[in-house]
Amino acid sequence: MNTAPANSPADWPSIQDLSDEQWQRIAPLLPEMLDHGPRRGRPNVDIRWVLNSVMWVLHTRAPWKAMPERYVAYQTAHRYYLRWKRSGVLAAIALALFKTDAILERPSTRKGDVRAD
Repeated sequence: MNTAPANSPADWPSIQDLSDEQWQRIAPLLPEMLDHGPRRGRPNVDIRWVLNSVMWVLHTRAPWKAMPERYVAYQTAHRYYLRWKRSGVLAAIALALFKTDAILERPSTRKGDVRAD
């Protein structure tokens, strides 16, 4: 019998990406959306897609490595998550979207290990 193990990605809730209305509301909160002229270095990444990736992990509480392939690389999402969390941007986004920052209370991890609750 070929069934998915418990706690596999197939068991995690399906998360909807940000709507256009939600994106318009929070885009001004993201420092990356401010016009600072041309960016150098690595190829630019779609910040909306990065935020959708981060929100998927926060909603599912799944490990970063378990992000579906349709999102950005988990390393990229995690790097932005850490930057936005440290600077308070993620809290501002959570408050704008959900009127609470409770989604940020339980830490997300990059590793595939199981957290004790």
